[in-house]
Amino acid sequence: KEAKVKTVGGDLTTIEARDGIFALCDAEFSTADGWSLGCVVHNAGQYAGISSTNVDGLVGTPKKLGDGSLVDGEDGKTDFSYISYYQKLYGEAFIDICERSIVRMKAAREKHLEDGITYRGSIVGISSPGCNGAFRVTAGYDMPGSGKCIMEYTSRQYAINLAPLGITCNVVVPGITRSDVWSALAEKRGSTGDAFLEMMKNNRVPIKEIAEPSDIGDLIVFLSGTGGGRFMTGLSLRIDGGLHLT
Repeated sequence: KEAKVKTVGGDLTTIEARDGIFALCDAEFSTADGWSLGCVVHNAGQYAGISSTNVDGLVGTPKKLGDGSLVDGEDGKTDFSYISYYQKLYGEAFIDICERSIVRMKAAREKHLEDGITYRGSIVGISSPGCNGAFRVTAGYDMPGSGKCIMEYTSRQYAINLAPLGITCNVVVPGITRSDVWSALAEKRGSTGDAFLEMMKNNRVPIKEIAEPSDIGDLIVFLSGTGGGRFMTGLSLRIDGGLHLT
């Protein structure tokens, strides 16, 4: 088959956006037409108010745990809107996407078995430094991290439950990776994206290189392939040039 690419937009915290993904998937890549779902990547790289403004009305300075910013000054109640948003994005949305994908992966596996072919499936979640016990705490990442830790834990549950089906589940933890979000962060600090990236590389990355999005893609291809990556499951894999060591 010729390769084809289809896109669908929306806020992944909404059921409508996720419905749209699978409606398109079933219409364009159905098992009946010879397609099989082999790899699912949840790359919801959202940082409310910094990476984009498509964040359900959440604006202003990112909230922090313990500094009083979550408590409303008028009624004294805790504002859970930021935490709930990220837990929907990296908890609810990740689980929903996994569950619906697994149904389609099982269908693909059955078709492969009928044809005498071994099926291999792969689920990959994209996390961030500081969201598991292997990293030091990342200052200022309180809200996104409160959601990504759910993804990191549930991925291990999926790994053990899906292993008998030939489906692996891993989390990839990128380090300093080139993207537009650095320009937004730099602007808030009176700098430029390139200068900020250079500073982070020199101060935090032992290998002294900035990762490219394609580097993350290369790792995902390895995890999803028929080589040694098929034996890797239930892992949080750091692809950060040694950032976790600093």
